Amino acid sequence: MATRRALLLLSLLVLGGCFQQSGASTSKLLPSDYQTSYQLARTCQLSVAHNSNHMVVYANALAESDYLGGTYPLPQGSTIVTAETDQADCTGVTGYTLMFKEALGYNPTAGDWHWQKLDGQRDVLQDGRVQDCITCHASCGPYDYTCAH
Repeated sequence: MATRRALLLLSLLVLGGCFQQSGASTSKLLPSDYQTSYQLARTCQLSVAHNSNHMVVYANALAESDYLGGTYPLPQGSTIVTAETDQADCTGVTGYTLMFKEALGYNPTAGDWHWQKLDGQRDVLQDGRVQDCITCHASCGPYDYTCAH
């Protein structure tokens, strides 16, 4: 009888697992129309960082004039998006890296930036105070962690 209950419980757990959500969530920080609603900040170029991918950089309305004009730090609400691909012509985006400037005090040791690493469908792979992003961008000098030089 105990074996039968154990098998029933195991079956319920396995079947219940079939209906669980994957846990992946689409980024709320990157609008689906970013290519038209954001300003193109950098055209297609190879990056030695970002897994040696080619990338195109976009900035939202809050960030665009300061980012393009070299005025730092960027204001709260600024969003910088790097669309990444392994194609030299920057077609077929395979992932994104996003920087969102949070309120003062969010992460003062890293310029109050919130990072997201996303897959090609904009599903979040890493979110928040992403240490590998912070470590690399800390070496960007006076560009408010944007590596805009």
